[in-house]
Amino acid sequence: MNQLIQLDQIVPSKVCFSCDVCCRFLEPDSFLAPIFTQTEMKRAIATGVNPNHFQSTTDGKSAQAKLIPRGDMYICPCFNPETSECTIYPIRPLDCQIYPFALMYNQDRTQVVLGVDMICPYGETEMQTGAFQRYIDYMVDYLETDSAVETVAANWQLIGPYQETVVIVRTLEKLTLARIKNRC
Repeated sequence: MNQLIQLDQIVPSKVCFSCDVCCRFLEPDSFLAPIFTQTEMKRAIATGVNPNHFQSTTDGKSAQAKLIPRGDMYICPCFNPETSECTIYPIRPLDCQIYPFALMYNQDRTQVVLGVDMICPYGETEMQTGAFQRYIDYMVDYLETDSAVETVAANWQLIGPYQETVVIVRTLEKLTLARIKNRC
């Protein structure tokens, strides 16, 4: 499997550090908890993340972060709530790198789509700007590369269910075709 590149981040760090959305979850078994490919999980473990902080997903090829109780919420085990920083930021998984974008199925599960999570304050306020629209093109171009399609095709759990809080911005044609081919 090809090694994926580190993606440029659209959301400025100062915005992320002042936000209380990312890396925090309402349920201990949230389907939104980060998905790691086997390679990403091994890298995280090599940097000190406890292997017990991962659970296998139903695709059998990826793992999901086991969320940790923190007050009345749950946090990613790679999140430092004192600093609001990711402890593995330079090697964070693709699932985290693309946020505030989400890979998901459309409502009738016939297409793989890219959406913008409107729970992210930056996505909500900046989505209509030219810079954000160019970033959408950048993200689509990246996710439709052969290496990204190969990675997602091997780790279908990276594609989440349809979410009403996510505004669909594009259909991902190559990923949709790969998913249809994989089901046959």
